[in-house]
Amino acid sequence: MHPLLLTPPTSPLNATLSVPGSKSYTNRALLMAAQADGTSRLSSASISSDSVAMILALSKLGVVVHQRTSALGSELIVAGRAGEFIPYHGVIDVGPAGTTMRFLAALCAGIPGCDITLSGTPHMHTRPIKELVDALKCLGADIEYHGDTGCPPLRIRCPAPLGAGTVIMNGSVSSQFISALLLTAPLNRSADLTIELSSPQISKSYIDMTLQGMRDFGVSITNDQYRSYKYQSAERFVAREYQVEGDASGASYLWGLAAISGGTVSVCNINPDSAQGDIKFPELLARMGCRVSHGERSITVTGTTKLQAIEADMSTMPDTAQTLAVIAACAEGTTIITGLSTLRVKETDRIAALHTELSKLGIKSEAGADYLVVHGGIPGAARIATYDDHRMAMSFAMLSAKIHGIEIEEPQVVDKSFPEFWETLRLTGIEIKSA
Repeated sequence: MHPLLLTPPTSPLNATLSVPGSKSYTNRALLMAAQADGTSRLSSASISSDSVAMILALSKLGVVVHQRTSALGSELIVAGRAGEFIPYHGVIDVGPAGTTMRFLAALCAGIPGCDITLSGTPHMHTRPIKELVDALKCLGADIEYHGDTGCPPLRIRCPAPLGAGTVIMNGSVSSQFISALLLTAPLNRSADLTIELSSPQISKSYIDMTLQGMRDFGVSITNDQYRSYKYQSAERFVAREYQVEGDASGASYLWGLAAISGGTVSVCNINPDSAQGDIKFPELLARMGCRVSHGERSITVTGTTKLQAIEADMSTMPDTAQTLAVIAACAEGTTIITGLSTLRVKETDRIAALHTELSKLGIKSEAGADYLVVHGGIPGAARIATYDDHRMAMSFAMLSAKIHGIEIEEPQVVDKSFPEFWETLRLTGIEIKSA
């Protein structure tokens, strides 16, 4: 796909917009519904490429998922396997879908008779998964690395169900490893599971999303202040009708349009009380001088003529760190963003990518192992590289609410989480055409 040239709207930005369902909640719901006994209906579901990767993988394990359109958007009908999956022999390629890779590794390790190679894109084969593999091996899994040790591809064979036990995990690497173990624990109907953390839990909001989703599907996990988690084998997932929340991460870009332009954006299908950590992103915008108001199922942000720099710890909402960094480029003063350790091993090294692309705009920044310092100013025109990272594309696209001459390379990367992003941007009056 050709790069896109974005042009600011000709009138003040004032829009009411919606976001797709959260891919994080959708992928969790798909995994739980697949294990349940009966048929689940997931409304307002994400049909992002990450969720499609999950659906295609589950289909190889005998899970039938039908998609249809309803008044609430995309709806997925999932015929649960009641824990009895069809063993698959062969390769499952998840592409760039990191969550899908981690969740499937735990799922496949618990399906007797499987002999599966999990693979993905070349970059996926550099992303760490050792902490999860070690935990699964501790429970009896048979997993081999088919590339660099500690990274996919993985060959997973399962001669028997995983056993009961206690695993000790590093909580500072990725919350997805812990979520993967918890979400698949009910596969073994006779085994309890305890996860003890050897270091503090990062990204607690994503653990909260996992625990909330599991409760919604009938399984309760004992959470000892994020120091340990316990699953009792009597707990089973139950089929249900489930409405997927709107994606707070995706909403952050729309609120960012208001912050940068001084206009107003209401996101109308969002839960202000969500467990999603990114739902608190408007609080950061309020600290920068924006006005924020909440409705029953909406959050509205109105920008200001002078955005102010802030200091922010993004460890509970790392997926919006790029959003904040780009908004900070338009603020007065120096914004210090910390808590970014996990950004080094995402779709790209997001800290390095931000530093490079901000410099193209004439914005100075300093990057560290887990922080980014952004010196605000007046960004100029630039062609932005996206590094096969959906969040790079959407974050820098926000500048088009005010800055002329923003070009976005590889714009199709937004399909990973927000396929409707460019059409949603057009609704604000921003002009979009091939560069």
